[in-house]
Amino acid sequence: MQDRDKLEIELLELRTVVDTFDGSLRRLAMGDVQQQIQHPLPRGYDGLRKDFNRGLASVGASLDTIIARSRGVRLEADELHQSLKRKTEEEVCRQTALAGKVAETSSAADTARRQSAHVEHIQSILYNARVDMRRPKETAAQSAEQSERACQSLAQLKSLTDEVRAMLREASLLALNGGINAAHTGLEGEEALGAAKNLHALTRKVSSTIEALAEASESAVKHANAAATASGQTVREFDALDLYTEALDTQLSSLGQEARQHAVATEDVRAGLAELARGNRPLDDAQPSPEMRLSSIDRAIAEIDRQASRYMPVRVMTPPVDPTPGSSPRSHLRLVKS
Repeated sequence: MQDRDKLEIELLELRTVVDTFDGSLRRLAMGDVQQQIQHPLPRGYDGLRKDFNRGLASVGASLDTIIARSRGVRLEADELHQSLKRKTEEEVCRQTALAGKVAETSSAADTARRQSAHVEHIQSILYNARVDMRRPKETAAQSAEQSERACQSLAQLKSLTDEVRAMLREASLLALNGGINAAHTGLEGEEALGAAKNLHALTRKVSSTIEALAEASESAVKHANAAATASGQTVREFDALDLYTEALDTQLSSLGQEARQHAVATEDVRAGLAELARGNRPLDDAQPSPEMRLSSIDRAIAEIDRQASRYMPVRVMTPPVDPTPGSSPRSHLRLVKS
């Protein structure tokens, strides 16, 4: 009889343990890892309750850590995604600005090349002008030389006219004296007087002609001197113009060299910018971008969070005890997620 009572007591204790763990396992199956078996079990099974509670507490703490860390990682992933988005927009802006600079540099290089070609064209025009200026310069020099010779010849002519005029004056005086002497001789000197008068009249005519010739030669000397001065001035102007064109040619040569160097430097800058623009592009378009990788990581973290969120506290609702004999409280156990 005592053995039977002992067995019944053990059976009741075992049923109590089974019912307790049945409820806890049901709650665990629903995802409640925060539960704890609060009611003490029979002395032989209370260690099992403590181990069960300790194991559930460890699992719950691990799940809480996983959920907290996954949510923290999701927040950091969102921040990183926003940062990458801003950096991508900034990179697009930089790429656009860099492409604009490449285009501007290309235009500047083309302009520099055109300026270099224009300077070379001006140099060729200036060279031809210097070549063409040689003939007028030589002509002006010859004209100045001829004018000087003409001045010398006219000066000699003027001196000759002065000598002839002096000789005619003497001849006129001689004719006048001869006429006076012929008039004193009477009829015998009439023929000599007539010849003297004719000679005097002729000398006066020749003298007036020589006077006009002297005036003309003097005026010609003045004009020839003016022409020689103008020719000399023209030669000097040509010399100055030659100096100016030579200096301009030197400056154009320097400008052309600088334009060519500028064109080369601008082309180097354009090539460097183009290389930099190509270097900023992704090397392999088939590889996923950082945004796509981050989105994949975010989805994986969301899946972890979703799976871990299944384990949440469960509220147990137990109906009132049915007084009907033979009823079992386990059949009325309902589990509701909180």
